[in-house]
Amino acid sequence: MLSQSNALIFARGSLALIFIWFGAMNFTSVGTGIISGWLEGHAFLSGLAAQASSAAKAIGIYQIVAGLLIGAPIPSGSFRRLGFAMAGIYCIIALTMMFTNPVWIESLGGFPAIGSGQGIIKYVGILGLIMWAGSFNNTRLFSQRRSAMRDLSQHMMWFGLVLVLLWIGAMKFTLPEAQGIEPLIATSPFFFWMQNFLGVQEVSWVIGLLELATVGALLGYWFNRRLLFIGLALSAATFVLTLTFLFSFAPSWDADLGGFPNLGRSGHFLLKDLALLAGCYALAAELRESGYR
Repeated sequence: MLSQSNALIFARGSLALIFIWFGAMNFTSVGTGIISGWLEGHAFLSGLAAQASSAAKAIGIYQIVAGLLIGAPIPSGSFRRLGFAMAGIYCIIALTMMFTNPVWIESLGGFPAIGSGQGIIKYVGILGLIMWAGSFNNTRLFSQRRSAMRDLSQHMMWFGLVLVLLWIGAMKFTLPEAQGIEPLIATSPFFFWMQNFLGVQEVSWVIGLLELATVGALLGYWFNRRLLFIGLALSAATFVLTLTFLFSFAPSWDADLGGFPNLGRSGHFLLKDLALLAGCYALAAELRESGYR
């Protein structure tokens, strides 16, 4: 059922799952490898790359604590606020990687051809979701009163959705991105059939056009609530479908660690869509609360 209470439960559950899971993975070679890569490419922290293993474990503990505070059924909102604050700080720090690390595809001329930064920009929407879920602890739960943070968080969640779908959707018109998604398409029970009729680049074009059309519908946020609701439904469908790659795309799990539940690099990228899906739900719940039927 579409309601604020259910949206909040889904948001807290999604954030807790993501942070706890990512935190646990930082105690493995996969997490160390990811942290090492970001440290080595960082403009200011490259000197810490030699301590990547220790850094990964420290970050892992931080993530797990944040996730537990967000998701645990504790009566005090003070602990949840701390968890949301920790998660928000993590997202902000992660977003700085866009300005310090090599996240662009140099073969396409660099910016705005986004490469590894695709996973980083998802933190904009995740930060918006954290702000939205955390805002309920700033007022009486589910009250009609609104906080400035709650209003700002909705803008942030919307912007996060548009940023991801617009930027990654536009990248679908490039050959490196088309080649990058080809293995996911080939193994997906929902998309594999497209390769029977279209080439690699053409399949990518179709998906890109659908994502850009979704962005167009999301622009209804500013002038047409019905159009916005359609955009949120299309966005949610997009994230549900991408989450299915966790089940159909074997490299989502690290084979050297025995597969599930050990996320691979692709799995880390895909799991973030759970928070973006929760953001769609939260925005739709707010839309309904404001009088949309």
